[in-house]
Amino acid sequence: MIPLSLDNLYPLVFQNAVVAIAVTDSEGKFINVNPAWCEYMGYSAEEALTLKVKDVTPEEDQDTSSKSFVYLTEERGRSIRKQRRYQRKDGSVFLSDLHVAGLFDDNGEVIGLIAVFVNIDKQIQAEQIQAQLLNNMELINQELSEANKELEKLARHDTLTGLYNRRVLDDILHREGLRSQRTKRGFGIAIADIDNFKHINDTYGHDCGDTVLKELSHIFLNGIRTTDTTGRWGGEEFLFIFPETSCQGALIVIERIRSTIEALTLNCGEKEIKITCTIGLSYHHGDIETKNMIEEADKALYEGKRSGKNKVVCYQDICSLEE
Repeated sequence: MIPLSLDNLYPLVFQNAVVAIAVTDSEGKFINVNPAWCEYMGYSAEEALTLKVKDVTPEEDQDTSSKSFVYLTEERGRSIRKQRRYQRKDGSVFLSDLHVAGLFDDNGEVIGLIAVFVNIDKQIQAEQIQAQLLNNMELINQELSEANKELEKLARHDTLTGLYNRRVLDDILHREGLRSQRTKRGFGIAIADIDNFKHINDTYGHDCGDTVLKELSHIFLNGIRTTDTTGRWGGEEFLFIFPETSCQGALIVIERIRSTIEALTLNCGEKEIKITCTIGLSYHHGDIETKNMIEEADKALYEGKRSGKNKVVCYQDICSLEE
């Protein structure tokens, strides 16, 4: 075994380096390459000595390569590091991480270049895959976020009308009922029912019935105040919640809604139809529970239906609206 020494150190490093090493003269002709270079490029060491730098450079990169070569050989810079494409003997191209430095004689003149590089195709591919995965994850997270928002909306809103569903209304009733009992301020609950809705479905079809529900939902939502709440109670019934208001204030709102609906004409296919609704109201100052108020509103609604429909009826006699 030959011991390692300064005399054989550099040849051993050159031959055994895992990175490609190539030395060219000042004209770009290869004068020495190591085994790693041969493995990368597909040329034998003997074949490499017949080549110039341009011979292993893709055609579209020739201009850039030439400028880099001139930059070093004319001593504008002593070294460069860049990503550079090489073309193998079989014509295939790979991307490398390249370090090139000038070789100088005793007079400081550039007599050649030494280039050290590694193939980074797999690294770039891995980075691209990682970037794509990250992008896909972002898209998935965005889709999940949107899906969660939609699920939350579906859990809180009626799918046909877009109004709050009964579950949400129950929560609001509970909260506002407790507040009314605590503050003893005015609190109103109203139930609206579309008059003759079964007849509309039977005569014009369920699509028309759905159109009526959606159109009236817009009127309900646009007709209430910002402090009020409305939602679909079930079927063709809708609930209104009026916190911290006077009885007359609640009556004004629901009467305005009733009259807006009365003036409405809807097109169902080739038919124009008129819609009305009846609304029952219960009003208290925190002296009874909300379930009792709903029962009172329902009784007022029934009275409105019994006495001719298309009207607002308050359960409390002192709040009755004369028609």
